[in-house]
Amino acid sequence: MPGDFDIIVREKDSSAVTLICEVKLRADQLAAAELQLKRAMSKLSCPLGLLFTPEIIRIYVDRYTSDNPAESVALIGEFDSRPLLRYTYRPGTNPQVAGPEFETAVQRWLEGLSETFSSEAIPDERLAALLTTFVIPALATGRVSTAAPRYFA
Repeated sequence: MPGDFDIIVREKDSSAVTLICEVKLRADQLAAAELQLKRAMSKLSCPLGLLFTPEIIRIYVDRYTSDNPAESVALIGEFDSRPLLRYTYRPGTNPQVAGPEFETAVQRWLEGLSETFSSEAIPDERLAALLTTFVIPALATGRVSTAAPRYFA
């Protein structure tokens, strides 16, 4: 299962998975990454998934309505990720270096979000509401870690 996603949030006192996150450098990788994320969420019975690029964050929930991840896991929002992470990917940067750096930026954002979150600081009200309703509770009761070791070139 590691390799199917990049970041995992587990409940602090158990191994239950509350959130998984897939991180990609390029938006042209979104379709394949979405399918991969949905399958991983279904296999792990994970209720919440995030898909990040340097420009986009997508939020997914599993409605547990079907054994088919494509039917059960729903995209509930797509937003601009730039105001959240303040990460700039420069095309032409070695992806072997930029990929792990971006994953680290997303992980650090997730690790600090439950303590630093303010809905007033999020310009998009719908994004602020989804973070408040879904992401913050998963982070507040969980521990964030990499799904597999990262290797820097």
